[in-house]
Amino acid sequence: MDIDTYKKFVAKAREPEAAEQTVAYLTEHLGRILLPGERVLICFPYREKSSLSDLFEQAVRRCQAEPVIWADYLWKTLLRQAFTDKVTAIIGPPLVLLGLMKLKRYNNTPLFIRRVITAGYPAPEWMIDGMVQGFDCEVSGCFGLEHSGIVAGFACGHSWGVHLRDQQYGVDIVDDAGKSLPEGFQGQIVLYPLDMPELRLPIGDTATLIRENCPCGCTAPRLINMCYGGLMDSELDTLAQHLMSWTSILDCHVEKGPFGLELEIICFQGEKLPQLPTASRMIVRPWDPNSDTPMIHASSLRIPEMT
Repeated sequence: MDIDTYKKFVAKAREPEAAEQTVAYLTEHLGRILLPGERVLICFPYREKSSLSDLFEQAVRRCQAEPVIWADYLWKTLLRQAFTDKVTAIIGPPLVLLGLMKLKRYNNTPLFIRRVITAGYPAPEWMIDGMVQGFDCEVSGCFGLEHSGIVAGFACGHSWGVHLRDQQYGVDIVDDAGKSLPEGFQGQIVLYPLDMPELRLPIGDTATLIRENCPCGCTAPRLINMCYGGLMDSELDTLAQHLMSWTSILDCHVEKGPFGLELEIICFQGEKLPQLPTASRMIVRPWDPNSDTPMIHASSLRIPEMT
């Protein structure tokens, strides 16, 4: 991802008028699913002004619900707050919410989460299905760009995928060479603001763009089959998804090092693990409640900090 383009894109999204429009957009969609007075746990690693965390916090308050902020980003604290604060809705990155579901199961902790809202990057269908079953809840999705504050779409709940926020953003689906693909083809997402179409940002994720009628009545184009491309390598992505589909694995980090595959896996002690591949460097250790935070917060964020 081009860093200068990204910074220009984020700076534009964080202008006061643009940020206010985003809060209003989130309020409109959250207002359909949140109940007045309910407690909503917000799980993002950065809380600077106009970040995704800040925008969601403002929108939750406008819906007359009560935001609960993850105190220290420890997995242990996430589970404790979800239980002791009696939250019934939770908003955060898909892998964090999936991890909470696994912690709930492992610790046999009763949670009463009725609504999960994924945001920051796309959640594959297997992950959504796991959260639906693990929490016994409904899942909605927000199309955002990590913690940046760029919000480009929202799922309606009546069909797969997310509706594009087409009054602010346009999307081009391109192949590996950057050539635009016809509607209905899977390719890389290039996002651009409608009032500055020359500011094109390839975000690293893939999707299919369709314009067919949606049961919800929304006429905005829909992105379906969205896939998080943060690893930028299909083999690594497939391996990471396979590992994270196991309830015995709380978290993992997969990358190619100078001598080959490198793996770090945090697991639940005493539970069966999948067969692991040969790796040049492998760390498999039990979850440490007193120190472990989500790896996606600590090391896997592909978006640089704004300076």
